[in-house]
Amino acid sequence: MTVKDKEIAIIGGGIAGLTFAICLKNNGYKCHIFEKKPAFKEIGAAISVFPNALRVFQAEKIMREIIASGGEITKIFMKTDKGRILAKSEPKYELPAICIHRADLHSILLKNTPAELHANHDLKSLQNLNNGKVRLAFTNGFTKEFDAVIGADGIHSVVRQFLIDDGKPVFRGYNIWRGVIDTNFDIGYASETYGKGKRVGIVPIKNGKYGWWATCNEALSEDDQPEGTKKKLQRLFGDWHYPIPDLISSTENIIKNSLSDRIPVKGWTKGNITLLGDAAHPTTPNLGQGGCLAIEGAYILANAIKKYGITQKAFQIYEELQFPRAKLIVETSLKVGEMGQIENSAAVFFRNLALKFTPSSVSLKMIDKFFSYDVTELKI
Repeated sequence: MTVKDKEIAIIGGGIAGLTFAICLKNNGYKCHIFEKKPAFKEIGAAISVFPNALRVFQAEKIMREIIASGGEITKIFMKTDKGRILAKSEPKYELPAICIHRADLHSILLKNTPAELHANHDLKSLQNLNNGKVRLAFTNGFTKEFDAVIGADGIHSVVRQFLIDDGKPVFRGYNIWRGVIDTNFDIGYASETYGKGKRVGIVPIKNGKYGWWATCNEALSEDDQPEGTKKKLQRLFGDWHYPIPDLISSTENIIKNSLSDRIPVKGWTKGNITLLGDAAHPTTPNLGQGGCLAIEGAYILANAIKKYGITQKAFQIYEELQFPRAKLIVETSLKVGEMGQIENSAAVFFRNLALKFTPSSVSLKMIDKFFSYDVTELKI
């Protein structure tokens, strides 16, 4: 059987799966992407595409389109809830730090993918066969055998349940609300604002659009009703500095999620099935690196398959290269979130003091180990 006869199933039509298919194009493999939703469509809010992820899209010749569709972060201000500036960061790299609407990024990737798309396919079961293939069965009755299966089906991955079966992701004690608004508010640069057990971030997207997020310590199952999401957020953040209350009150669609992750464990592969993106290493969003990490992993996995074929060596090299970085990002993001969500007044005082008096060179050094990473230079 030649490479042209080999078929790869990608479970999940999000950023990780689409990027993998793009990175594997023109190499003979036929990719099929299966999405459980009725259509290949993203909603969501803003997503960061930092220089480390842009290098992948530069290699795949779609970087310019992504940059043109997003907003550049040139400065980031750290503030108190009353608006006092604690610190300022100005990351400078050969590529920009971009924030883009998730739907726009998804649309660009969808347009550039060579894969055959299958919507309304909810995975029911998968089985490694003695002939080296993998049999997939979907709830709509469709079954087929593939040469490899990539589980890119997110934090609640069905494929992961088959491979590792390690239960639910770990809830970290706070929830997040996200929104996008087309506004004429005088916002300026990106910012992150710290309160007691609460935070708000604001990032430019494009042409007067801004993305924002807000976090608050609360229970996993806490509902925003009966007062309603917007009224609840106005109660929580109504006395914070401009333009936070105005952003919240002017946003039509607000998305709420609980923040969970998994400290990465080895063993992403069983037979010719492996995990990718949030299915392998879900992280909290405190570094803005979750999507970037998935993009890097897609590049590594695709290039390992290009070089070694659908083999255990390819999957082994992918995990060996991706695992240490995934663990670093997940654990660092967890610590940053813990610092950001502290409630004790004394601890808040000392956190703000640390932010104020930490030299920008030190802050940039921490960012640098994420932003300067070039996955395209790895020896695979």
